[in-house]
Amino acid sequence: MDILLKDCAYLNHMSGNSKNEHLSKESFLERVARMYYVLGMSQQEISVQLNIGRSSVSRFLNEARERGIVQIQIRSDLDSCRHEPLERKLTKLYGLKDCVVFRGDQSANPFEAMATQYLDSVLPSHGAIGLGWGKTLNAIGTQLHLCDSRPGLKVYQLIGGFGAKEDQIPASSIIQMWAQALRGKAHLFPAPAIAGSAESKESFMQDPSIQEIMLEIRKMETIVFSIGHAGEDSTLLALNLVSGLTYEELSGASVGEILFHCYDKQGKFSLPRISERVVGTSTEDLMNIELRICVAQGAHKVQAISGALQGKLLNVLITTEETALQVLELK
Repeated sequence: MDILLKDCAYLNHMSGNSKNEHLSKESFLERVARMYYVLGMSQQEISVQLNIGRSSVSRFLNEARERGIVQIQIRSDLDSCRHEPLERKLTKLYGLKDCVVFRGDQSANPFEAMATQYLDSVLPSHGAIGLGWGKTLNAIGTQLHLCDSRPGLKVYQLIGGFGAKEDQIPASSIIQMWAQALRGKAHLFPAPAIAGSAESKESFMQDPSIQEIMLEIRKMETIVFSIGHAGEDSTLLALNLVSGLTYEELSGASVGEILFHCYDKQGKFSLPRISERVVGTSTEDLMNIELRICVAQGAHKVQAISGALQGKLLNVLITTEETALQVLELK
């Protein structure tokens, strides 16, 4: 791992007599970062030398990373497969925690296999993660046996399942596949993904077993999902999951959906009549989760990815070079 300090106007010598208020903000942040990363001083030593609280040192180090004064580069076997300039551009433009863009010349390496290799480096070894549904996560699941075992990991289904339509929309089977590949424990959501009405949804949510699952979902820090689009062949329409929903209503109000919560091109949730019937993770639950990893690619997903980025509905994106370029063209 390389730690890079962006060049700033280094206006003051590092002496205890320097006054913090005379430093420009960037110079001061560089000073704190240099003491920590280059000189190897502890946060406590820095707080004493600069006469600031230890919590302030931690906050300044985080700000130095956010401003790009400190740039962390992690060497990986995937480096040759990734398009770093596009990753940096998307990360800066949308304030992402991380961005993974696989080069278009990596045809010998399936997208799902490369995504799996990255996920192996970020998924926790213990605790819990939540999963969405769909063909992308299903394809990744077939590659997860290449990951390290995580016997202490619980894998939760974020919304209900699809019953007889499971073969068309993998959901519960994905949870079982991921858990088995990672040697973790699967936790299924014993309810339909979309209830017939808001009232029946609330009845499901009162079930003790579902309340127990929701308690765990609201405590977890990491989820992985893909994105649905708002085209005529979207899952909501193709499988008639919401009675009375038309293409005109769906495409007029939204560009995509996450866990069946539809949103518009600004990333604002836009079809509450559907969201209020989703049995499981709500829009509020979704946004409260610290690490929201989205795996999505393809021309039909570009507008949906763009809207999700605009609304900060995700903070880690895994995609392809072609898709990333099209997203940036929309911007």
